[in-house]
Amino acid sequence: MFDYHATQKTLQIGSVRIGGAPGRVPTVLIPSIFYTKDRLVKNADVGEINQSATEKHLAMLADLTERTGLGTMLDVVATTTKAMEKYLEFLVERTDFPLLIDGSDSLEVNTAGIRYANDGGFLDRVVINSLTPDTNDSLFRIVRETGLSNAILLAFNSASMSSSTKRVEIAETLIQKAKSAGVTNILIDTGVMDLATLGIACKTQHMLKDKFGYPVGNGAHNAISTWKGLVPKFGREAKKPAMVGSSLMPVALGADFVLIGPLKNAALVYPSVAMIDVALSGMLIEERIRPEKPHPRYLVN
Repeated sequence: MFDYHATQKTLQIGSVRIGGAPGRVPTVLIPSIFYTKDRLVKNADVGEINQSATEKHLAMLADLTERTGLGTMLDVVATTTKAMEKYLEFLVERTDFPLLIDGSDSLEVNTAGIRYANDGGFLDRVVINSLTPDTNDSLFRIVRETGLSNAILLAFNSASMSSSTKRVEIAETLIQKAKSAGVTNILIDTGVMDLATLGIACKTQHMLKDKFGYPVGNGAHNAISTWKGLVPKFGREAKKPAMVGSSLMPVALGADFVLIGPLKNAALVYPSVAMIDVALSGMLIEERIRPEKPHPRYLVN
């Protein structure tokens, strides 16, 4: 079912392993923190947060990670350079998770995050999210100058909205640019905007694993946040199962990571994805292959 032509790459980013044949390495889940309207944030301009509430959320996430065996990274969202630096300062001292620098497409905010991590000596723990077809060449230069080795490549633009082939072409171009900038740990986000593009994204992730072998995934939760008819037609009670289902689809189809949206959703998503990981590992039994520990197979049954 998951026979690929390319050798599947398993990467080590901080404390997290990611990539490889489905069922062998635990799926990596990436919740977002400090996003727009996140209740943990008191002042988004200066990066002021509710520290005690944030620590409770981080403890919950660490507990879910340990109990399921899944990998965890954090998508750190900021809209100003000051906020990005404050968020990273807080998180790097209180968690061991790899941290995604998500400056909302701002060159200044992303640059500030990378430089802060470099100056603070934890550059190996951060991942730029993301390098896109529209990324300013200045950011690629910052990546090279600092020696940042971890990046998510967003293989998506308006021209590839309904084409998996075009997304693969975009990925190929971005892979070459990222390599030229010194990136060695490449993750590829196949791009989700709505329900229809979730299907295209999952098709693309299979094509990319087959051609290049890099870890792939997407922000499947975007399909739910843009589903205008969900609550009016089916009620608010339909929103949570739809959100969980959106994250399960790419995993069942071979994704190595999923950006699951707000951190508050983690308690719902982690057990469900762990269930899928156990099922995928079962597909390898006939080949006498067992996943290495820790893995959901040994923890959630």
